Order: sequence, then structure tokens, then C-alpha cells
Amino acid sequence: MAKKPPQKLTQEGYDKLKAELKELEEVERPKIAQLLKDAIAEGDLSENAAYEEAKDAQARMEGRVNEIKQILNTAEIVKGTKGGKIDIGSTIKVKTPGGTEREFIIAGGGGSNPSEGKISYDSPLGRGFMGHKKGDKVDVETPGGKKKFEILDVK
Repeated sequence: MAKKPPQKLTQEGYDKLKAELKELEEVERPKIAQLLKDAIAEGDLSENAAYEEAKDAQARMEGRVNEIKQILNTAEIVKGTKGGKIDIGSTIKVKTPGGTEREFIIAGGGGSNPSEGKISYDSPLGRGFMGHKKGDKVDVETPGGKKKFEILDVK
């Protein structure tokens, strides 16, 4: 199996994943263990819906714990603009095809939140902006077709 490339994260994204991992291991894991213990105490496990639900919750939680550990163990933390070029962590201001100005933060893996203006470096917009600099006009392939943006500022 080919080794996955490291996931690029901002320090903020890395810290959020560390906090989520701590919550899962220290809070959720004991809760699920108690649910399993209570369900087992009810007896006959072959027809025990509470036991099945707790086992499913445990499997999902452990899967997420393993996923976060994998990301954190291989993560590459990036710190924004390099030589004026857009990279993960950059805050950019662009002129949209409609002529309005928008500000975006280029987020690392798992850190996007479009309603807060945080777009993933791996999204269509993020991929289109990466590596460009102030003054560039960029054609971005979006789900709605190709759009032209002008980069007004990069921080």
C-alpha cells in the first residue's frame, strides 16, 4: 500500500485535532465503556439494542481516534505566505467575477469553514489560488464552471 503524503495543517488546525483527540480519549471513550458495561449487565446480548448501539458508537469513535493519530503523526505544519505567494495559512483578498471583494483564509486539512471565510487548500478555490501572488488574475475551475478572480492582497 502506498504511503499517504503528509496532510498540511496550520498550527490552529493541528491544535484543534489534538483537542478533539483528547476529548475522544478522555471523555467519550469512558462514556462508551460505561454504556457497554450497562448494556452487558442487562443480559442476553443477542437481542440487546443498547449493546449494539454502544458497540457501533465505540467502533466509530475508535476509527476517528486512529484517523486523528495518523494525521497528527504525519502532519506538516505550514505557516502562511512564503515570498508573497499564497500558501496554507495565507489570508487573501480577491475580486470575484461579480466584482465584489471577498477575503479568504487558506486552511489546511480539516480546517475549512466556508461560512467563516476559511477555504481548504485542496478545494477548487484553494487549489486555484495556491502559489499565486498579489496582482495575479487567476482562472479557477469551480463546480459552476471556470471563473476569473483577481488577487488584491496576500498576507
